[in-house]
Amino acid sequence: MRRRKKQAQLLSIGEVLFSVLKKRGMTSKIEENALVKLWPKAVGPQIASKTKPDCLRGGTLFVKTISSVWVQQLHFIKEEIREKLNQLSGKSAIKEIRFLVGHSLVQEKEEENISLTKKSMLKKRDREMIAQCTDALADQELAAILKRVMQIEISRRRQRETRKAH
Repeated sequence: MRRRKKQAQLLSIGEVLFSVLKKRGMTSKIEENALVKLWPKAVGPQIASKTKPDCLRGGTLFVKTISSVWVQQLHFIKEEIREKLNQLSGKSAIKEIRFLVGHSLVQEKEEENISLTKKSMLKKRDREMIAQCTDALADQELAAILKRVMQIEISRRRQRETRKAH
């Protein structure tokens, strides 16, 4: 006689994606992205405008700044920043923060312009369709990711269409 399997409990799409990414060793990127989103809230707008979290490796968060003066100043308050980030994230993921010179405000503006160009390729009906598909999702982080993917894909197709037309 066959044994009956226990009925599986339903999981949210976020939990399923997280487990798949965990199996592929990509959870550190998820954690890193979450910390990047928390950075402005943890440090405030003035510091956030002059810095950018670069990566998280082995519990050390590497943050790029616009100058050595900022590296020096942030060094004095790095423990406060570390505690605030860990508190906001609800984890003790960050053991150390290292500040490096290398953040460029010009580069950030170029990235914003690229993003605006991609969004401008979207038509009103595209934006409505994306909103309709993502607004019903309970997991806001997943909804934001899906919106970006859809925007990029639609923009890529529009660009391909315009190249073929010329």
